[in-house]
Amino acid sequence: MRANFYTLHVVIRKFSMIDLEFPASSNELATFIRGIFDLPGDLSKKSLRAVKGHLYLDFLFMPALYGSIFLLCMKVSLKMSSFGHKLFAILAWLQCIAWLLDIIENVYLLYKLRPKPEEAKEIPYSSYLALEITKWGLALTGAICSVAAMAYFWLIGRYSQGSIQYIWIIAAEIAVIFIAGKFTEKSDKECLEKFQQT
Repeated sequence: MRANFYTLHVVIRKFSMIDLEFPASSNELATFIRGIFDLPGDLSKKSLRAVKGHLYLDFLFMPALYGSIFLLCMKVSLKMSSFGHKLFAILAWLQCIAWLLDIIENVYLLYKLRPKPEEAKEIPYSSYLALEITKWGLALTGAICSVAAMAYFWLIGRYSQGSIQYIWIIAAEIAVIFIAGKFTEKSDKECLEKFQQT
């Protein structure tokens, strides 16, 4: 789906969700969105459908992502002493806030997806950036801290033999994502070349 994230800004170019989540200015966000509608015919429809599809699909992905971080933090908290137990329990419950902020972000972006988006004023734009920083900060802090703690437990030998299979599952998931990325990259080039020729 991300293969079709195109916008017209002087030239036809690709963009990512990160460009929409962290625009350099409120004008840049409006320019990205306006550029989707300024693309030639089919490419405009395809790009708009891809962005909307990604945002709607993200609603289904959110419970898995934040739920996984929640469970990982809770699992680590059970292995910790009193301070660590409380810290990781708090990190786990903070994922509910990150999930809520992610929902607000997607609703906001879906609202902005129109042919002539208005440039946000300074306070709404600053609030949007603060929302993004908080969302990513909570999720990454929970994930990185809990994975680091799990790695520490593995190094000192405090793990169960049954958990080794999960390492292979993670390695397989990373391989699938890498292979899918290569196929997407190829279709990206073909799609862009096709529309540059027309």
